Amino acid sequence: MAIKNIAVTDTLETFRTTFNDLAANDFGDIANLSGSISATNLVEAMNETISIATSTAGWTIEDSTSTQQIIGGGDVLRVFGTSNEIEAVVSATDTLTIGLPSAVSVTTSLTAPTLSTGNLSLTNGSITDTSGAISFGNENLTTTGTINAGNITGANITGTGTTHTFGTIEISGNTLRSTDSTRINVNDTFRANAFESSGGILYMDEFLGTDATYYPRIQSTRGDKVIVFDATPLFNSTIAFEGSSADDFETILTVVNPTADRTIFLPNVSGTLVTTGSTDIVSESMMANDAISQNELKSVVTLQILNSAGTPVKTLYGAGA
Repeated sequence: MAIKNIAVTDTLETFRTTFNDLAANDFGDIANLSGSISATNLVEAMNETISIATSTAGWTIEDSTSTQQIIGGGDVLRVFGTSNEIEAVVSATDTLTIGLPSAVSVTTSLTAPTLSTGNLSLTNGSITDTSGAISFGNENLTTTGTINAGNITGANITGTGTTHTFGTIEISGNTLRSTDSTRINVNDTFRANAFESSGGILYMDEFLGTDATYYPRIQSTRGDKVIVFDATPLFNSTIAFEGSSADDFETILTVVNPTADRTIFLPNVSGTLVTTGSTDIVSESMMANDAISQNELKSVVTLQILNSAGTPVKTLYGAGA
C-alpha cells in the first residue's frame, strides 16, 4: 500500500482518482467488513478489533490506581523482585509464582494494624505472645528509655554506669543506701558471713572452735579490745571466759537463780578474787589492822611451853592474843 499524496498543483481529476483509489484499495469496502464488527468507521472498527483480540488472545493487567495495560500476543510481562524482598518465579506451563523469601527486608517502613508471626503479635507499640513468653534467645536487649514491668526475672541483671536505683534503694558499686532516709529496713532475717561497723572496729562473725563446732563471736579491732555497752547487758545465767587461747577449757561465771534483786560490789582496787577453792592466797597484807587489846589480829604471836630447865619444848602460834 503506497502513500497517497495530492500536490497543490494537481487537477481535480487527479484528486478524484487518488481519493477513490484510497477508499477502494487502502480503506476497503465497508461491506466486506466481518459481521462480528459492528463499527461503521475505521477508528471504531480498530478499537473493536483490539477488544475482540484481547478477549480471545490477550488479557489486561491493572494496578491499585486502576491503571490498565493490555497484554496481547507477543507482549512480555516482566515481574522483578530482589532476593530479600519478593521472589518471582516463572515455570511451565504459563505459571507465575510470587512469594516472600525466608528473610524479608523492608528498606522504608511497614504499616499495618497488627503484624503477626506464629504466636507473636506487634500492635501499636505492644509486643505480645499467646504462649505468655517472649524469648530473645542469647541476644542482648538494649534501650535508652525506661523498662516498666511488674517483675523482672533473670540469671544476671547487669546495668551500665556506676549507680542504679530500685525504688528508694540505691546501689553504687558495693555501697547500698536509701535515697529518702538514713535507714534501710529489712523485714526478713538478714544473713551474712560477717558484720562490720562503718569504721571497721566492731566485727561480728562465727568461728570454728577446737571441738569442730561453730561459735558466734563479737570482736573489737581496737588495740585495747574495748567494746562499750551503752545499755546494761542482761545475761541469762552464765558467762564463759575463753582465756588467752581458744581451746576446750573455759572459766564459767554462774549465778544461783535469784529470788530477789541482788547486788554484788567489786572493790575499787586491783587484785585477785578469793574463792572457797583458793589456796595460799590470803597474805598478811590482806588482813585488817583490827586489834583485841593491844595485839593486832593480823600479827602472829607465839606461846611457848618450857621444861624445868627453861628450854622450850612446844611453841603455839596464833593471830593476836
